[in-house]
Amino acid sequence: MEPLLSSDPTPSGEEKASKEEHINMRVAATDKRTIEAKAKRAGLSVADYMRRAALGKTIVERVPLDLRRELGAAGNNLNQLARLANSGKLPGAGIEALNELVERLLKTLR
Repeated sequence: MEPLLSSDPTPSGEEKASKEEHINMRVAATDKRTIEAKAKRAGLSVADYMRRAALGKTIVERVPLDLRRELGAAGNNLNQLARLANSGKLPGAGIEALNELVERLLKTLR
């Protein structure tokens, strides 16, 4: 039986096969910088990024911490406004203000 919690940094479903073989390839300098930047945004080494890309595995870009904090704060504000609007304690603003806030949040995410 597999443990519920694990300190293993390997994402679930990825094999722990011994990696002894090498593949060498040449890329343009601009491609190298692009690959390195994408690997960094995904929180992966270049080797892990290239391996997953070549094997067709999903690569998820991590949301930067500062953006996660901003989104959390905006979500809290939206939640508070929704509670006030639903309880009738948000005079004059109502649904229009909430829609505007949602639109601003969506624009920020894009």
